[in-house]
Amino acid sequence: MAVLAILQADARVAARLSEALNAEHRVVVRPTWDALRRALDQSAFDGCLVDAEHPDGDAAAREITRLRDRCPGLAIVACVDARAGQGYFDLGEIGVHGVLPAGSQNARVRSIVDGALATARADRISLALRGRYAAPAPDAIGWAVENAGADTSVEKLAAALGHTPRSLRQALEDAGFPAPTRVLLWGRLLLAGARLSRDGRTVEEVAFSLGYSTATSLARAMKRQTGLTPREISEHGGMERVRDVLFSDRGKPAPRKGRVGKIASLLLATFFASGCATLGLGGPGVDRGEIDAILDASPVNRTHVGMLAVDAETGRTLYARNAHQWFVPASNQKILVTAAAWSLLGPDYRYRTEVWATDPFDPSHLDGDLVLIGSGDPSLSSRYWDSDTAALDALSDSLRAKGPGHVTGSLIVDVSAWDSTSVAPTREVEDLPYAYGSTGGAYAIAEGEVHVVVRAGPSVGAPATVSWLPLGRDDHVRSLVTTSESDSSTRVRPRYLPETRQLVLDGTVPLGLTDTLSFAQRDPVREAAAALARALAHHGVMTEGGWEVKWVPGEPVGLGCAAGGVPVCRGARLVTALESPPLAELVAGVLGPSQNWIAEQLTLTLGAEVGEGGNWDEGVAVIERFLSEEVGVDTLDISARDGSGLSAYNLVTPRAIVRVLQHMGAREDADAYRAAMAEPGERDSTLEERLLELQGRVFAKTGSISNVNSLSGYLVREDGRRVIFSILSNGSGLPAEEMRDAIDGVVRVLAR
Repeated sequence: MAVLAILQADARVAARLSEALNAEHRVVVRPTWDALRRALDQSAFDGCLVDAEHPDGDAAAREITRLRDRCPGLAIVACVDARAGQGYFDLGEIGVHGVLPAGSQNARVRSIVDGALATARADRISLALRGRYAAPAPDAIGWAVENAGADTSVEKLAAALGHTPRSLRQALEDAGFPAPTRVLLWGRLLLAGARLSRDGRTVEEVAFSLGYSTATSLARAMKRQTGLTPREISEHGGMERVRDVLFSDRGKPAPRKGRVGKIASLLLATFFASGCATLGLGGPGVDRGEIDAILDASPVNRTHVGMLAVDAETGRTLYARNAHQWFVPASNQKILVTAAAWSLLGPDYRYRTEVWATDPFDPSHLDGDLVLIGSGDPSLSSRYWDSDTAALDALSDSLRAKGPGHVTGSLIVDVSAWDSTSVAPTREVEDLPYAYGSTGGAYAIAEGEVHVVVRAGPSVGAPATVSWLPLGRDDHVRSLVTTSESDSSTRVRPRYLPETRQLVLDGTVPLGLTDTLSFAQRDPVREAAAALARALAHHGVMTEGGWEVKWVPGEPVGLGCAAGGVPVCRGARLVTALESPPLAELVAGVLGPSQNWIAEQLTLTLGAEVGEGGNWDEGVAVIERFLSEEVGVDTLDISARDGSGLSAYNLVTPRAIVRVLQHMGAREDADAYRAAMAEPGERDSTLEERLLELQGRVFAKTGSISNVNSLSGYLVREDGRRVIFSILSNGSGLPAEEMRDAIDGVVRVLAR
């Protein structure tokens, strides 16, 4: 609760202002400028509302100027006559933070006053940091404090300071400041300190107002960054205490001096353009009774269902059911990993697969090794190329044009940047042989899949003929499939033999039939290495030593080089490289069709690029840290085990998913992320045949594993308002189609 002084000679106006503010702030009314100055001298005030025409405009302007010089950290709101709006534009020059038109409704009064308080707090922080940090660091923190909330983003911060995200990061680094994401986090914590102390709000209220899903998540963030609890902040110093702790490495804050001289010009422009309209509370609600009827009807009512739907603009809850409880999310887990990758790596991030020579070479000869350095590129497949091996052909063609035709050494595939563990720790064994359970590595192709063509033999009982693509090792697939009666069906079961690294196929195919089946490669790195060796030979690059894989950093490569260090090895030369499409296209390849393999590659990439190594523990830790520290999700709302959602050990709450979607929806590139999701009727997406009457209005991620169905995303209602929603269901024991029908019915109600 902020402490405010009101200068207003008109008792009726003073009463209306007091009524509008008393529920939120402590108010003291004074009838004259002298009385106001005495009150400010005797007690600590956060702001004041002054009559810009008392006793007349010129006299009020002089008094406001004196007040600003006397109390540089005070929030000042000028009460004005709305009919003479153009005459008040100079108020910003004398230090007014907000302009309140006469006759404003209570909600409008509170909004303008709270905006002015936020601006004044931001000014106090930035003033305290000037002289200690070079530009744009003080202004960056000031903006982060003033705009702290659920819809801030690095892009908005950069634009406000006249930078691109990349140039802002560099400018802050040059000033000795942390990265922009950390600046936004500190801004939230500084404002939290103010609201906990001077405003007197509860931890729950402050957490919700700043975009945290629970009080616990705010408390954890505060403790992690400052070592203090919200209670300690509330009782001992508030925002200034947080500021001193965060910037303690540079000594005490610089003295506050000078006048603020700043006004929320956007607020002025908005007011004079729109008149005295009351702030809206955000559109009609939804028919909660109809949603309840869908979810409470048998047999859906025996399913554990969690749901949260909020108005995207206001954050107002439209419907909630078990929104705080944990659920297995299935492929809704992909929202978490793609949001982390999009935010931490950037939508323009590209994988780069490089081929190096360990020694100097000429067009005909290399007396050494060729080394491909795996980056985990998930785009080496027919999804992004003409075929699953087209990328290898392009790489080989470029290598032959730029490099040697004959290599006396070996083709070495260096995958030491990632852990050699190819299977996520909690993956179910039954998933491993099938395409949807394909595993990867730092170098893999065809999304870890092998496509097998099975042709029936000439008679019942005869062996079937089997071929496969992509072709790596000659003996990768071993067939025990036979021919069955023509009226039977294809039944082929895969199993993997680790001792021979073979995929063994058992079963039958009907007489006269040719069928194409997809399975997991199960040994994807070696298969990709063998396929690359084939492509090189096809393009005229011969390697005397064959091919091999280096899994461990430091293993010898060539003469004097080592795995993991070839680019810095003396004598090594870059021959050619291949770049992936931008991350935005890869995310679309994950979210639209619900592609598990790419999602896991992104998880491991996050571990390698942002964490301490390319493994699942690091990748998951990076995701969880991003969600808690930068998005504001309570750590108790997430328990991640992978990126794809195949693991039944993943747990998340509906409110956590909604918070992530809110965060992504507040970015400057929000439309691009939303477009990466599945849409009704979209070809090859998981909503291709669902919610067809809502084409162009639903952008969502589906999820389905045994007894789990989910749908979360963005929705445009009939009146044009946008909704963010998450619906998670567990333990139904029903056919997936039945639960999907119920979920789609709920979405239709939300859409009205």
